[in-house]
Amino acid sequence: MEPVIFTPRLKLTLVTQMERGNPELEWLHELRSNKEATWWSIYGRSSSIEDTEKVMKNALTTNKGVERTYRVTYAVHALVDPTGTSSESESETQPAEQGINNSTRFIGLIVLASLDAGSLPLPEDLTLPSAAAATVLTLELGYLFLPIGWGNGYATESLSAVFATCKRTRSFWTPFTKLYVRAIVNDANPASLRVMEKTGMVNRGIYEWAGNPIFLAGEWTERSTLHIHGMHLLE
Repeated sequence: MEPVIFTPRLKLTLVTQMERGNPELEWLHELRSNKEATWWSIYGRSSSIEDTEKVMKNALTTNKGVERTYRVTYAVHALVDPTGTSSESESETQPAEQGINNSTRFIGLIVLASLDAGSLPLPEDLTLPSAAAATVLTLELGYLFLPIGWGNGYATESLSAVFATCKRTRSFWTPFTKLYVRAIVNDANPASLRVMEKTGMVNRGIYEWAGNPIFLAGEWTERSTLHIHGMHLLE
């Protein structure tokens, strides 16, 4: 998987470690301890660095493991010009050249992870047929952005870049040759619903979730209306 991705306004770095004293853990804790950024996270807000380590230890990039776990995790940084302001629009400068000349500001995280025992089971009409599981790898999309990165199109820009990278790095997904990504978005989260539309994710339908109480969006809930999106990255 590509260690660094540049877009006209962003630099994305592959997260493969999370050790004390390294910038990766500082970035992740800034994100995980932010109330607004974790508003829609089922894992809640971190109250300590230990909380962040516990939540994020299983979010590092890998294509190994006993059951061949696949995860791709990118930290998203906005390119900042010498005056200290983030780039607000695409320029004619090539992305890589722009990244060399500019400093960056961490703004978010993107995770694509293969399904596991903790993933939400969905009916086949909202995802892929069970018969496809042997040949198609399904990844679930998750992302968080700090408020400083909201409203600028950074989520759409960074997700599009990650999707394109996943298509280019076919060997990472071996032995799978087909790749499908799904995303679950709460009905009360219109910003993420717009991101799904802009990145080409197809709305497969609505799933009415009911289960044990979870703390989400500032309150305890036992029910949620979920929009299920999906898209083939490799067919």
